[in-house]
Amino acid sequence: MKSWFRYLCLAVALMLAGPARAEAASPDQVPANPQKNAYFGELHLHTAYSLDSYIFGNPNSPDAAYKFAQGEAVTLYGGETKQISHPLDFVAITDHAEFLGELALCTTPGSAAYDGPACTGIRAFNMMQFGMIAASVTAKKRRDDICGADGKACTDAIKGIWQKVQENAARYYRPGKFTTLIGYEYSANVPGTVIGTSGKDNPRANVPGMLHRNVIFRTDHVPDTVFSAYEGSGEDLMKWLEEKCTGPCRVLTIPHNSNYSWGRFFWEGKNSDGSPWTRDILDRRARIEPLVEIFQIKGSSECMAGIGLTDEECGFENSVPPCPPGEMDQCGSAGSFVRDAIVRGLDVDAKQGVNPFKYGFVGATDNHDGTPGATEENDFKGHLGQQDNTAEKRLGVKPGAAVDDGHGESGSAYMRFSTGGLTGVWAEKNTREAIWDALYARESYGTSGTRIRVRFFGSFDYPADLNKNPDLVKLAYAKSVPMGGDLKGGTGKAPRFVVWATRDPDSAPLQKIQIVKGWVADGKPMAKIYDVVCSDGITAGADGACADNGASVDLATCKIAPGKGAGELSTTWTDPAFDPKTRAVYYVRVLEDPVCRWSTYDAQRLKVDPPKAVPATIKERAWTSPIWYSP
Repeated sequence: MKSWFRYLCLAVALMLAGPARAEAASPDQVPANPQKNAYFGELHLHTAYSLDSYIFGNPNSPDAAYKFAQGEAVTLYGGETKQISHPLDFVAITDHAEFLGELALCTTPGSAAYDGPACTGIRAFNMMQFGMIAASVTAKKRRDDICGADGKACTDAIKGIWQKVQENAARYYRPGKFTTLIGYEYSANVPGTVIGTSGKDNPRANVPGMLHRNVIFRTDHVPDTVFSAYEGSGEDLMKWLEEKCTGPCRVLTIPHNSNYSWGRFFWEGKNSDGSPWTRDILDRRARIEPLVEIFQIKGSSECMAGIGLTDEECGFENSVPPCPPGEMDQCGSAGSFVRDAIVRGLDVDAKQGVNPFKYGFVGATDNHDGTPGATEENDFKGHLGQQDNTAEKRLGVKPGAAVDDGHGESGSAYMRFSTGGLTGVWAEKNTREAIWDALYARESYGTSGTRIRVRFFGSFDYPADLNKNPDLVKLAYAKSVPMGGDLKGGTGKAPRFVVWATRDPDSAPLQKIQIVKGWVADGKPMAKIYDVVCSDGITAGADGACADNGASVDLATCKIAPGKGAGELSTTWTDPAFDPKTRAVYYVRVLEDPVCRWSTYDAQRLKVDPPKAVPATIKERAWTSPIWYSP
């Protein structure tokens, strides 16, 4: 541990010194494709600039993270190396706004706080000391022993680190090849909840309700500091951003881990602190927050098995238990999941004239090892430094031992975490402006880590076989709206939707494409899932569902049995139950054939049976941003 301590302190000292800003080629010189390209990236990543990542033992700075994203190997806690299979196209490093100043003071010899017990504990990776500092966020009062009575020592230190964040991003930005988006994470918790110690009987006990958002800027025109949970609520953040990010500065926010928000992210009629909505707050939220993170290491926020607007595929990577009747905290409820939110947003729009839940979708990792886009099931090395850096820690077992049932040792809590997701965007070119504009327009989609490519368009003027036309994309952009867009009715004619997807060559073939429809009937949110195209020549039955295609995986080797699934699927579809008088929202979900989950690969390495607490296989997937219909 001592050698790691010296190495980590040296790494932090070097990264706080920061790189020199380098001039990049002009984004205007990058050729544009009007039919747009698919780019894959990471929008939620932590380096050793984040206090929790530092305490987990992560030695990787933003420099290392940017190099990793472009294909270079990095060293993880414990000495193991990691390298991404395919480079990413874009990355936003989103270190926590909270504690940027505290970490700088605690790792800078000679600072007023350096030799104090809090900073000494931080440099010794003391999780209890971290918990005490984290609790100060809920109290909205910085630690006097680190920041001084007025907190000024920390707020002053933040500005210097924020400048380094911008310089790091500038150094690695290569328009047309690799885009670095400047950003950070705002990390407020549900009022009254604090970070605690996981209980033996409930691995998620004392987990704070999360109301976290990633803040992503369009260019290098950014405010001179960051807004953290010490300064106010999520609603306060948005107001501050509109006041500080003016002129050429453009910004958007992305809620994440709504599954851990204990129902508060999508409270209808209430702000994050429980106060009532105002029209100003709703309008601002609609302007600044066009996206939501639908998947990451802490699981899926699309929907939950048996909760709210559910279906048989909603049991995918649910990492929190469902709420018992009448309960809301430490569990999953309908108010925590994206599908329920976007459908209820239709009703809010009809009543208020604005939709605060009009979200496009993105995926990410929330990785705390500084390894953006590290989502491969077969090469998972954890996300949380010393907490989960070995298969033994992740599964909670020793080699050759019996795997526990998932309700005992602390290792079983990590079993429920996933490898994380990715964001796909359709943009004219790989530059900051083009990537950000695609995100803001919601022409984006989230995946569970796979690199499926998927298009989704809607129109009142499509031919019934547009998906078969070689000029599909050109015609679609000319006559329709893409994912993230709005269809306005009035003629009574049902719209047609065209969807097209291709497989990730490094993952499993495609099994089917679904369209998820949501609407409100007599004040009640409703949803229906249509299997619109099936693989292997299967036709959806009378119930609208594809029969299983029989795809299988050998759990002893994790090899996929050949001959099943598709490399490409497409269709043109009309809603058979379309009502021109009723608002509706549609999004696409693409499912792959099964593959081994990372926990099964870990079990193979430990020579134990796959754990029973989680599925041995999963169906990787993608979720497109919706298309909205209004009369």
